[in-house]
Amino acid sequence: MSDEIPQHLPRGKACVPCRKRKMKCDGNQPICNQCSRFNRAAECEFKEGPAPSTTRVLEQHIARLESRISELETDDPNAIHLHNPYSQSRAVASSAHASPAVQPAQLNWWDMPDPPTNIQQILIQSFLRHANKLGFFFESQRFLNSMTSPTGVRPPNVIRTIVYLWGITLSRNPQYTQHESKYLNRALRYLHVALSACSTPQYQGQQEGNVLDVLQASILLANYFFHHNRLLEGKFHTGAAVSLAHMCNLHKLLSPPGPAGSAAPEYLPRPLDVVQECERIHAWWSVFVLDKTWVVALSAPSMINEEQERGSEVDTPWPIGMDLYRQQPSSSRPNPGSTTKRFFAELLTDNTNVPNGDPSCLTLLAKASALYERANYIASYLDKNTPSYQAVISTFDASIERFKQSLPAIERSTQLSPDRAHTLLLIHTLTHSATIQLHWPLTSHSTASINRCLAAANTIVRVVQVLDVKRMEFANPVLGVRTIFLLSNLLGAAANCANLNPYATRFWPALQVTCLHKVSGPCGALVQDLPQLQLLLGRKDL
Repeated sequence: MSDEIPQHLPRGKACVPCRKRKMKCDGNQPICNQCSRFNRAAECEFKEGPAPSTTRVLEQHIARLESRISELETDDPNAIHLHNPYSQSRAVASSAHASPAVQPAQLNWWDMPDPPTNIQQILIQSFLRHANKLGFFFESQRFLNSMTSPTGVRPPNVIRTIVYLWGITLSRNPQYTQHESKYLNRALRYLHVALSACSTPQYQGQQEGNVLDVLQASILLANYFFHHNRLLEGKFHTGAAVSLAHMCNLHKLLSPPGPAGSAAPEYLPRPLDVVQECERIHAWWSVFVLDKTWVVALSAPSMINEEQERGSEVDTPWPIGMDLYRQQPSSSRPNPGSTTKRFFAELLTDNTNVPNGDPSCLTLLAKASALYERANYIASYLDKNTPSYQAVISTFDASIERFKQSLPAIERSTQLSPDRAHTLLLIHTLTHSATIQLHWPLTSHSTASINRCLAAANTIVRVVQVLDVKRMEFANPVLGVRTIFLLSNLLGAAANCANLNPYATRFWPALQVTCLHKVSGPCGALVQDLPQLQLLLGRKDL
């Protein structure tokens, strides 16, 4: 190998290490003179083609820096947000006669932290129209004012982005929905950063607001994944919401005074007014309902288990509507604590008090969710071979029936708003599904349980028909799962009935069609919003 290095090696013939080190290379292969001299024989590598120009290298480096800035960007109002004004027109002159001038291009609205004002308003209104169905616990008007305020403190990035994401989904406008994946990725990135930061009490003073913002984002994102039938991701964000709620002691709001030294770390500042106090109560019960209503679909026990460890008992008072809470805040009334345990004990004595005048039925929804989860626990996890199992079934079945008597009569609900009609539909569906869930394991050998399941399923169908679900436009994702189970229950219970009564087998094919039509017909307007139901209706075996 010659030690002489040629004076004019053609461009692109140098090895990679010499290119990086700006060293003159002789181009000898497989190992050049420079790499041999400095014992870099293992690194010596030749690639065909010219090395990237200095301009190209700088462009790539700038692109990496801009990407990193975007990841680290926070919602600091004093921060300077950078973007590349030449993203669509940067080019390198291909010859000495090419013009070096570059014309800047306008940044696409979906690449900016916030869309233009007119698109913001469309997406925010699309979201707020159905926010109560998605576990949104902030006061709507106050939140809207903060979102649209040009000078005040706006909600953090993580909340704004997820609101835009839901607004895009609910708009059903292809102009917006084509960018849904971009907003989802951005929301996940913001939430990941926020979750990593909010594990210390000092987080409440940072620019991202407080843990309630991250909790609200987790609830909305869990419902987003459930809506799209992505159950594993929905379960993950549900777990995050439950952990955050327990970390902030939201299950202990306004609880009776405990023993000395039992105070937990303060992750939240004290509420400034009754609206914030009500928001925190709603926050806990939004997490509670989310956790309890998805136990069957996720095939997992509830993550809120009051028997699991000391201090997990729920003391937070039942939720009521914001307007009513302004008149009668819970902090002005004594709170006996043990909220859910007291509720189950009252059912045994036929004492089911419901706050009067609550237009949102939030208390009934939370109680229906608790009943539904408890019925699933009894049916799925208790030992069916114990002598007391049948007595437990009978006792809890009686409790469910007592609670049903406290529900608003559907016959008098023809003039309801779509939002209240949706809440009533969810309450009745969960309550009667509790009966089905409790008796379902017994339908293989008990005619009485079959009749109880069929009666509960038929009641749900009647509620769907009376409430005119076509006016609702959008449904809570759990209704899709319950509709699937309802169809399966009607068909399965009828099949068990046919097995117990051979004469009924001749009616089995017609019964299948009737059961499917009874449920899917009234819900036709909501099918496009319930991917789980779309999958079922597309099956060829029904």
